[in-house]
Amino acid sequence: MAKLKVRWSETAVAEFGRMLTFYRVRNGNDKYGRSIVRMVNESLKLIAKFPRMYRLVNADEYQNIRMFHCDYFAIYYKVQEQDNEIIVEVVSDSRRNPDESPYGSPNASTMSRT
Repeated sequence: MAKLKVRWSETAVAEFGRMLTFYRVRNGNDKYGRSIVRMVNESLKLIAKFPRMYRLVNADEYQNIRMFHCDYFAIYYKVQEQDNEIIVEVVSDSRRNPDESPYGSPNASTMSRT
């Protein structure tokens, strides 16, 4: 499979922006936010190259959503082969309350290996 294009959903853009704003305000600078952006961009390169390598979220209402976990962050995405792209649904901080996470807690009990 060729490397896929990466497209962000409106929700993903808004949530990621809120996360970066939170850390900028909390830390008083953009240093940590820039490291998050670098880490997410590097992770998205891997996802685009090997999109089916990462776990499916194991829930009927979230069909075809996959999760890539890196450091404290989980990237939830869909593979759209017909459009030759992946769609980032949300980037979530795994340290936040799991009840506030869009797809639940990114732990092994909520994931499928298929």
